Amino acid sequence: MSIILVKVIQIGGIALPVFGSRDWYGNLACNFMYVQGISDFDDNSSVRLTQDDAEQRLSITLRIGKDKTPKYLFYDQIVSIEIKKKHGTRNRDFSISYHPANNPDDVKILLFEIVDASLHWRKFIGALKSKIPQPPEPEQLDSQPEPEVSQYL
Repeated sequence: MSIILVKVIQIGGIALPVFGSRDWYGNLACNFMYVQGISDFDDNSSVRLTQDDAEQRLSITLRIGKDKTPKYLFYDQIVSIEIKKKHGTRNRDFSISYHPANNPDDVKILLFEIVDASLHWRKFIGALKSKIPQPPEPEQLDSQPEPEVSQYL
């Protein structure tokens, strides 16, 4: 029989576990190791990703360092999310493909590593995948009748 102790902090009448999967505002959050995709971040930095549902965006913040200014990625910019297992290790890579705000036709990739500190990562990634806007099926698109010649200018 094993006993697991979980430290709980109470702030403003809200009790939250220290190693929980949510931030102080109740948003899903998870720690990862940043690998590449953001020019202001150093490779192999510890980051915290938070799903800010009120703002409909993903917040990416350095956990350690002087400049902890978060970077934001709106859910509707995200194209896809993939998880790939690394060969020879038990760690996995987690990538987010997205359209940059300044060039919506381009696709860029953010790459993170799922490490031991990535508690509740399956729950986090599953919830994030559900927030990605899905393109409509071809039969769901409104079919527009072919315009008459007189409609062209």
